[in-house]
Amino acid sequence: MNGNIIIEVKNLKYKYRSVRRIDEKNETSVEYKEALHDINFIVAKGEKISIIGPNGAGKSTLLLNLAGLMEQKSRSGEILISGKILDDKNLYNLRENIGFVFQDPNDQLFSTTVFDDVAFGLINLLNKRKDPRARDKEFIKNAVNESLASVNLFGIENNMPHFLSFGEKKLAALATVLSYSPEILLLDEPSSNMDPKNRGDFIKLIEGLVKTMIIATHDLDFAYEFSDRTIILNKGKIIFDGNTKSILKDKNFLEANNLSLPLMFKNLI
Repeated sequence: MNGNIIIEVKNLKYKYRSVRRIDEKNETSVEYKEALHDINFIVAKGEKISIIGPNGAGKSTLLLNLAGLMEQKSRSGEILISGKILDDKNLYNLRENIGFVFQDPNDQLFSTTVFDDVAFGLINLLNKRKDPRARDKEFIKNAVNESLASVNLFGIENNMPHFLSFGEKKLAALATVLSYSPEILLLDEPSSNMDPKNRGDFIKLIEGLVKTMIIATHDLDFAYEFSDRTIILNKGKIIFDGNTKSILKDKNFLEANNLSLPLMFKNLI
């Protein structure tokens, strides 16, 4: 495997249970829907990639599979992270190098203080490695403060996450994964429900992170600004994998796949 490749996806398929029926004899049958079909792509270290597509295209399902957050028994094909197969055997070791930020930050912030949320993943990782720094309060404090500072949050470590603004919650959720320094960041709908200023600040922030990053988004303006490469899904299949700047100006192609031009181009083309 090329040493510059950090993610490789080979013939990935994923299905989930869609219908469970019980007939008049009380016999159960289950129907499955295939959400991803023969997905193949590679990601080089340091790439920033947007995954876009209409509703139900499989964007979040793909991202969750890359993070090892979906059942292995429901998928076929291979996902390799740094050359190692992502499976139940390697799952927890490989996830040390993957940070996943959920669409809704409330799914990621569950402690009574921001400090505890940001420290949680780091302490778990250090405990797993039997690293004595897991019990070093000064080390953890510094690491948490550095993570919060990296997302431009200052002086909120003792606040309750519940009372943060939505934009602050998004940033705090990002800090929870930055605390343990994963090489790969996966973000699901990172700009959703953000006001224009917070959205713009968030784009600038993640653009400055030296990470391999993949986002799944409906926000085509965000994708245009964020990434040089875009993967487009429709009905669970990759229909485009290439240059962001060219494909997001292709009105005919986008409309044929239930997408629209980025707002920045609607009055120009």
